Formats: sequence, structure tokens, C-alpha cells
Amino acid sequence: MSQKSIWSRLPLHLLLIAAIGVIAYGNSFHVPFLLDDEVSIVNNNVIKDLHRFLFDDGYAYNPRRFLGYLTVALNYRLGGAEVAGYHVVNLAIHIISGWLTYLLARLTLTTPFFRRDGEAPAASHFIPLFAALLFVAHPVQTQAVTYVIQRVASLATLFFVASLACYAKARLLQEESGKPLAGKALFCYVLALAAAGCAMKSKEIAFTLPFVVVLYEFMFFRMTAAKKLLFLLPVGFTVLIVPLSLLGTNKPIGQIISDVTAVTRVDSELSRLDYLFTQFPVIATYLRLLVLPVRQNLDYDFPVYHSLASLPVLFSLLLLLGLFGAALLLWRRSGDAQAAPELRLISFGILWFFITISVESSVIPIADVIFEHRVYLPSVGAFIAVAALFSLFSKGALSRAAVATAGVVVLALTATTFARNQVWGNEVNLWQDVVRKSPQKARPHYNLALALEKSGRLDESLREAIAATRLSPKEANPYNLIGSIFGKTGNYDQAIAALSQAVKLDPTLAEAQVNLGDAYRLKGMLPQAMEQYQAAMKQRPTDASIYHKIGVTFALQKNLPRAAVFFQCAASLDPSTPQYRLDLMRAQAGAQAK
Repeated sequence: MSQKSIWSRLPLHLLLIAAIGVIAYGNSFHVPFLLDDEVSIVNNNVIKDLHRFLFDDGYAYNPRRFLGYLTVALNYRLGGAEVAGYHVVNLAIHIISGWLTYLLARLTLTTPFFRRDGEAPAASHFIPLFAALLFVAHPVQTQAVTYVIQRVASLATLFFVASLACYAKARLLQEESGKPLAGKALFCYVLALAAAGCAMKSKEIAFTLPFVVVLYEFMFFRMTAAKKLLFLLPVGFTVLIVPLSLLGTNKPIGQIISDVTAVTRVDSELSRLDYLFTQFPVIATYLRLLVLPVRQNLDYDFPVYHSLASLPVLFSLLLLLGLFGAALLLWRRSGDAQAAPELRLISFGILWFFITISVESSVIPIADVIFEHRVYLPSVGAFIAVAALFSLFSKGALSRAAVATAGVVVLALTATTFARNQVWGNEVNLWQDVVRKSPQKARPHYNLALALEKSGRLDESLREAIAATRLSPKEANPYNLIGSIFGKTGNYDQAIAALSQAVKLDPTLAEAQVNLGDAYRLKGMLPQAMEQYQAAMKQRPTDASIYHKIGVTFALQKNLPRAAVFFQCAASLDPSTPQYRLDLMRAQAGAQAK
């Protein structure tokens, strides 16, 4: 059997892509819930009742990412809070996205541009496979795959690539028939529109999809401008989905206009210009990670830049302008009959990267200026460009040396991804890794303190929490943790001092109020404990544990009738906790005995 026939076999390619994905992420299934997972999954009551999610609160909870959270609700319905099930789904999404990257590249190499000489390039089977393997194996993807709630990014990417692939197939079928869209071509076109809608209801990054479709049409298909407009107009209308989801359609136009500034600023005090300046070196960092994936970090301590004259900003901008200019030049040169057709694919991949990165790396300020999962969608174009460039350097020939080199690169990336997932697998190890790389940032120290506290390593946890307060003295959560640790060790005076500081810094932090109430109660200062519990109850009126603590405090004050009332509230809010019902029975019995 010839080498060409082996490499052109679709089932073999798909199996190889899946196998690399499973090997790279096979050790990620027990990575715990982290950071936003706690709010979005563990403590999110909306996703814990599928009927409620579908017919009541689900869409209102986050209309912009409804489909992403729907998959989380389905996960919870099938496996509860067992984390392995969420990782299995995340890996499946990643592998399917790899398959779709392969399919898109393969379809692209059959478009009229690549058929201008009557046949596809010699490496038309190798380029899609290499691009997909790079996508699946690369360690920069770990944050989008291993960090559970970043499923919204990987799912949006899946639908994004699926939409473009369906559009490409529809156009190829239409070109083949020479007729307007009908039959299979129309079906694929409708699928493209449906996938576009799904992408935009998974995460806002899909806003760029219509622009990529327009780019794709003009780069790879030949048709009059009027006919192109007819094909592109329905796709163009999908660009309205994200803005309407952000702003809401049930508001008067004046209110919608006034909301624009608010919805294009995500929990950030940075000015738009400062954010833009900072994003130039951020994007350069993403490119560096794609080429050399070392010193990956879950929580970068990235400097904010305020001037275009800053050397990192200026050099990064020149790099990006050079790369963008190269993409345009390659596009132009690829039009020459004598030029290598791979030049057009390289240009497309680079322009894909810049277009898709623009939502999160432009003038829309986001609280964290850099996160690795933001490069997941842009990396599709980057890896297609790299595969095409590799093919160009190897003269399009599938020599043994070229295939061996590509194989070594993929295996090295797979091993690096596996090693990176080893770091994610233990919460203490992960945050120790972050602290080593971001030693002057408070949040990594605080999160390491939390992880150590969960592991029972209280002395080490206290040290890290104190470090967090030193780096960010106005943040309440580290003081709350310090107070909690002192409370566990019986140092109630120190606990009260730290927790009082936490409540002072953030009067809405119910957890600190509860912990302060506990410290007062254990020290015998019952009126002060009652005051803190009641303040916490106002913040979390449906938290059964707070009602129970108030009941305990009343019982200690020998006020059993009032204790019974609050034990009853706790039991009603959480019937699954037997202690609440038991304490209620004891309080009622004691009250009757009196």
C-alpha cells in the first residue's frame, strides 16, 4: 500500500486525532472544580434542576451563554457533582473540535482557489491532519479543556468551526451543481446558520464568525459580488445575536443605547485605551505560547501599560503589524499563477487569528487582561497556517523526514500537555505552580491558602493568607480565611480581630459574618454572635445553615421557643439535613417541658 493512500484515509485520521486527545488528557478526569467552577457549577442552584433550567431560570441566568450552561445542567442531571463526567464532556468537545478543524482544512483544499490547476495540492491530506493534531495536542489548550467552566469557550469554538465547515460544504455543492442553493447544498447552508446561532449562544467570542465567513468566501471562492452578497447576507444577520443577547430586546431603544458602555466592560476599572495598549504584549505572549509553550500560568501577573511609547507595547505592536502585513502580502502573492497555493492558506490562518482574538483583546476591558483559554478559538487559524507553512517548506512532498518531523512535534506537544495536566490534577500543586510564577500577586497566594486549608495544612495556609493580605490589604477574603483558621485552632480573639477586619472591608461578605458569629458564639459572646448571624441572613435569606446557627444561639440563651422557630426554618429550607430536624424536635420538647 502506498504512503499516499495511507495518509488519505479519513477514518484513520479521525482515529489518530481522537487517540492523541485521549492520551494528552487521559490524566485530567479527576482535576477538581476550580475558581469560577465553584460559582458556576458547585454552588449554582440554577443548573441543579434541569426542568427549572429549561423552563424557568436557565435562560435568564445567562442568555449570552445559554447553551454552554445547558450542557453543564445536563452534566449535573446525569452525574451530579462528580467531576469526571464534566471532564469527559470537555474532552469530547475538544476532540470533535479537532475533527472539525481537520474537516474545515480538508474542505478548504478542495475549493475553487486550490483547484485552479485542476487538482488539489500534493499535501492536501497531510495539512488538515497536521493542523488538527497540533490543535488537539498543544498544551496551550489545557485551560480551555481542563478548567471545567471554560467549556463555554471550547463549545463556542466547536460550533464556530462547524458553521464555517458547513458553509464551505454548501458552497462546494453549489459550485458543483452550478445552480442556486437547493437540496444538500441548502441543507448544509441551514446547518451553517444553526451552528452560528449555537456558537453565539455559547460564548460572545463567536461574534466574529460572520467576518470570518466573509473572509473565507472572498479568499477561496469565485463569484460576482452581487451573488456573494446573496450568500453572505443571511450569515451576516447572525452578527446581531450577540449584541441582542447582551442588551436585551425588551428595553426601549434609549435604554439599549445607554447600556452599550456597561455591557462592553467586564468587571474592569481599566480604561479602554490602557486595555488596548496592554493587549498588544498579551497577544504577543499568546503567539509565543503557540510557538514555545513554556511557563504556562493559570493566573498571570501581567503588567498594565498606559502608553504606546512603552517598549513592550511598541515592540509587540510592531510584531503584530508585521505579521498582519505579511498575511495581506501572502494573500496578494498567492493570486499569482506561479505562486504556491499554500500561501493563501497561511494568510487565511493568520487573519483568522487576528479576527477571532479581537473580541477579548481589543478595546473591551476585561478584569483579567490575559487568560490562556482566550487563544483556543484563534489557535484554529494559527495551526492551519503552521501546517500549511510546514507543507510549503517541505515542498508539499510527504517525505519520510517531513512526516517523522511532524510526528515528533505532535508527540512532544502531547507529552507536554500530559505533564501540564499533572500540575492541574492536584489543587495545592497547581496553586504552588502559580505562586512560583506570580509571586507578587495576591490572588494566587489566597487560592493556595484555600487549597492548603482544605488539605488540613493550617500553618502553611495561614502563611499564604497573610501573604495575600500583605499584597492586597483591602481584599476581605484573605482576612476571612485567616479568621477561619484561627477559629479552628481555638484562637478566638485573633479570629475575631481578623474577621472583624474582613466584615469592615466588605460588609456584604456573608461568609465572614457567619464565621465572625461562630467566633463570638464559641467565645460565649452570644449577643454579638446573634448580630452577625442576622446580618448574614439578610445577605443569604435562603441559607438553611444560618437559620440553624441562629437557632443554636437562641438555645444557648435558653430561649427554646425562638430556637424552635429557626430550626423549623432551617429544616424547611433544607429537609435533607437530619441535624436540623433533630434539633427542632429537641427544642420543641424542651419548650413543652417548661
